[in-house]
Amino acid sequence: MRINLEQTFIALQNFNYRRYFVANSISSLGTWMQRLGMSWLVYKLTGSASWLGIVTFFGWFSSFLLMPWAGALLDSGSRRKILVASQLLGFAQAMFLAAMTYSGLINVNWLLVLSLLLGLVNAFDMPGRHAFVSDMVEDKKMLANAIALNSISFNLARLVGPALAGLVVAKLGEAPCFLMNSLSFLPMAWVLFRMKIASESAERAPSESFKTRIIEGFRYSASHPVIFPAFILISVMSLMGMSVQMVLMPVIADQHLGGDATTLGWLVSAMGVGAVVGAFKLALRKNVEGIERLPPAAFGSYGLLTVALAFSRNLTISLLLCALMGFCIVFGWSASNTLLQTVAEKRMLSRVMSIYMMCFSGMSPIGSLFMGWFSTYTSTTTAMVLGGTSCFISAVIYAIMRRRALLSS
Repeated sequence: MRINLEQTFIALQNFNYRRYFVANSISSLGTWMQRLGMSWLVYKLTGSASWLGIVTFFGWFSSFLLMPWAGALLDSGSRRKILVASQLLGFAQAMFLAAMTYSGLINVNWLLVLSLLLGLVNAFDMPGRHAFVSDMVEDKKMLANAIALNSISFNLARLVGPALAGLVVAKLGEAPCFLMNSLSFLPMAWVLFRMKIASESAERAPSESFKTRIIEGFRYSASHPVIFPAFILISVMSLMGMSVQMVLMPVIADQHLGGDATTLGWLVSAMGVGAVVGAFKLALRKNVEGIERLPPAAFGSYGLLTVALAFSRNLTISLLLCALMGFCIVFGWSASNTLLQTVAEKRMLSRVMSIYMMCFSGMSPIGSLFMGWFSTYTSTTTAMVLGGTSCFISAVIYAIMRRRALLSS
């Protein structure tokens, strides 16, 4: 057991990553607190589920549009310095939101503007944080473990953050959640500011134009025998798979299981527990050998589990299926992240990760809109079968494309 625990946390032996991990965990907790507080504030001000969708959509979509430029910029300079700037901008956005809420001047138009601003910050922050892990942890044996530990941190924050925010909102209101989130950016900004990275001393200004670097990133990804199939798989998973848990879970709890908000809480918690277990499982891997087989296995299994959940009318069975789905989601995403950071050239890494985040986060809002519409005009069961089948078929296509690439090489 001692050996397994040492293997699970081996990346923490790296001094830079150890400080980054602690700061990133604090930042993730604040982010999840603000998400819940902001959603509740939008609903309290408008009483409209449509406004909830609009504010969320525009926040994510602004990130989606800016990510190609963000990736090119992150590859052209110091990722660390750009990340420091993004932390300070995130701090300013959350602090302004807290001040407006405390003063009572906040309204839905301000929330929309601030959501767009946060999306612009995330366009640099999300791919930058992913790519920066390989700057700190150059040993590939440790890299996979570091990415898995990030997933553990993220999913633990996803479990604890909303619950903590719910208590804070009930007792003190939404503004303290925004204030806590603003303060959570400061440890990350300080750690990044003080960090010394050996590779930074070798940085040189790129000779290509900004436009050329963006185009090169897309061409490189589209022609790569591993990255391109992975992006197809990730896009379909985000578009048709993630939307099931983002949109249809309340309907499943109500119509399929005859439950209420408590039932929904159990389903979401079961998925969160499975996610943490999946991240721990990946952290136990000793190397990256065979990592390319894990994303299709995980996402294909998620698709089959989604189809099974569509026909479940038993709470115990549904909880088990949700736990397995959570396991597959995190196992697949973490394995995909590791795979891309392992195979991508160092000079292209930020651009590859920015496209990865476009596939991951940009497709989800679109899929949520589609899944909500499709389930309304057909049925929840039909929509879930479509989503699950799409994920399974995309996993099969990935396997076929990879096999052809191996045979032709």
